[in-house]
Amino acid sequence: MTNQLSQIKWGRVILTALVVYVLSFLTIFIIVTGYASYLAFQMRGAPDQTMIMAFANTYAPWIGPICLILFTFLGALHVARRVESAVQLHGIVLGAFATLLNAILSGFDLSTLATAILTIGAGWLGSKMSNRK
Repeated sequence: MTNQLSQIKWGRVILTALVVYVLSFLTIFIIVTGYASYLAFQMRGAPDQTMIMAFANTYAPWIGPICLILFTFLGALHVARRVESAVQLHGIVLGAFATLLNAILSGFDLSTLATAILTIGAGWLGSKMSNRK
């Protein structure tokens, strides 16, 4: 196990985990901003802030984890294609770092645990589905 951990490209994995988290956050931001713009065009003026907040409070809690899982999968594909050894371990570590970052910045609860399991699984699956063995 120590031999495999020494083979991990830590800089690449940590940077990819940061990019994954930022992309999932930006996706939520873009979706909520798009909805606000839609309301502004529809009303031909300033949109109703309560409608925007209701939309964000309704959809962001499930769009965020879905995007985090999806981008972790894609990030694991990216990392796995650029490493020579311990390919699946890179995906698992990427999922663990993305999960840790999400848990630190969004808090710990039951949904965070479910997201953690799925995010680590997405990292493993992404690295497994790459063309590397």
